[in-house]
Amino acid sequence: MNPSVFFAYFGVILIWTTTPLAIVWGAQADWFFAVATRTLIAAVIALPILLWLKPDIRWPSVSRWQLWFYASLPVLGGMTLMYWAGQYLNSGWIAIIFALTPIITGLLSPQLLPGYRLTKRKMLAVLLSFSGLVVIFQSNLHDFKSDEWLAVIAALLSVLIHSFGTLLVKKHAEKSSSLEFTLGALWVSVIGMLLLSQTPWISWKVPSEISDTALGAIVYAATFGSLIGFLLYYYLLKRIDAMRLALIPVITPVFALLLGHYLNNEALNMHTLIGTGLVLGGLLIFEGRLRMRNRPV
Repeated sequence: MNPSVFFAYFGVILIWTTTPLAIVWGAQADWFFAVATRTLIAAVIALPILLWLKPDIRWPSVSRWQLWFYASLPVLGGMTLMYWAGQYLNSGWIAIIFALTPIITGLLSPQLLPGYRLTKRKMLAVLLSFSGLVVIFQSNLHDFKSDEWLAVIAALLSVLIHSFGTLLVKKHAEKSSSLEFTLGALWVSVIGMLLLSQTPWISWKVPSEISDTALGAIVYAATFGSLIGFLLYYYLLKRIDAMRLALIPVITPVFALLLGHYLNNEALNMHTLIGTGLVLGGLLIFEGRLRMRNRPV
């Protein structure tokens, strides 16, 4: 791994460790305002940077718009659902659920990327990881309301859409700069959120009840989580195989749990630690045994 790839990989780990807490803090007042504003700020910042670096940029082709749509799925579908879930789930749980990305990616790979083989060992690894989720949530079952259950489902669906979009990008990837790629994905996401919004954006106002912490979390998520994070993510996506990239969520949950515990007073009990161990153990077994028939993605 060359130095630029190493630092990009480390940067994504650092950003993804802190992003779950930024999601929870940002979603405190108005979850859709948080995710849409985050995406819009990142897209607006990225546009002049791209025009300065590439003043001769041309209007994108139809295939490029299609690729940007695929790249927008982790934002428009995945991140939007995760922000909604962030109203009801703590940041540690969000990080753990998102850690299932490698498994979901692996389960979808045979349908989208020819050459993958799923063995019985991998299926057992899937069961082990999902049993870890059961352990984590079982101590809270008696307190769970319908909204919390829907939040868990939304978070899992977010991971599914994120994995699906990543594999589509990998399958149809074209040669383009990471900044152009990120900008395209962000603006397609902005357009999608504009269509989903029940309030015209021109009449949007900052919610009166939003805290300074929530605003700071939105700005942090926009600059680091969406812009810098996605630049590094798509830089890596074109340079390392999809499953190695998907290993990042294996590393981040433990640090995200500790961060949520110390900065957001989130509970850190034995059920959570054991469940996290099972989830990560399943992921390591799954990743360690994943083989390609022909070549790596």
